[in-house]
This record gives sequence, C-alpha cells and structure tokens, in this order.
Amino acid sequence: MQRRSSSGLRKKLLRRVRENIANSDELFKKYVKKIIAKYPKSSIALIGSRAKNYALPYSDYDLVIILNRVHNTFKLIETIRKHKPRGFNLDLIVLEESELADPIVKAMLKDCVVLYDGLGIFKCPK
Repeated sequence: MQRRSSSGLRKKLLRRVRENIANSDELFKKYVKKIIAKYPKSSIALIGSRAKNYALPYSDYDLVIILNRVHNTFKLIETIRKHKPRGFNLDLIVLEESELADPIVKAMLKDCVVLYDGLGIFKCPK
C-alpha cells in the first residue's frame, strides 16, 4: 500500500486560514449586519482584544448581543452562530437588558466598542 502525501491538503488548509485572517474584518462586518437585520431591537458590542486594539491577526472576535428579553439563551446563541462564516473565530455572549446592572457585566462592557445600539442603552455622557 502506497502512502499518499497530505502536503496538498495542508497547503490548501493553510491558504484558507490565511484568506480568512486577511478577510476577517470584512467577514465580521457582514456577520454583524446579518445579526442587525434579524434582531433590529438589539444592541451589539465588541469586547476583548479587538475592542482594545491589541489583537493579533488570528485573534477571535468577542461579541456581546443584548436583547430586551431572551427566552432560551442557548437556542438563541445556536441560531445566531448559524450565520457565522465557516472558520471564523467568534466568542458570542447573549445578555438580557436586565443583566446590565450586574457589576461583572458592567466591567466586561467598560471598554467595549459599540457596533449597533438598537435598544439605546449605550448613552454617551454629556
């Protein structure tokens, strides 16, 4: 039995990873637009290294989606993740508006980048 080289498959995989990294910001913008279209009464924020401008090219996107009410968080996360581009690194957190008073949530959102504010919860201080 002759052993076949997997280098062709490896090269193809590495090329795909490089393309995803190069196009990740554009893929992310399209993904957020899909979420906004499906959930216009939501607020969306980016947290983590990408929000704080110290992300590496292969860093994941930490996305927080806030809705007025969430009946089944896990099912909603599953539904939202279905629209995620294949091979796209994403951590997704879904919160109810009532959870914003939690000190841990406040700390998590402290340095966030607001991407969309359909609920009007990210008021700018005057």
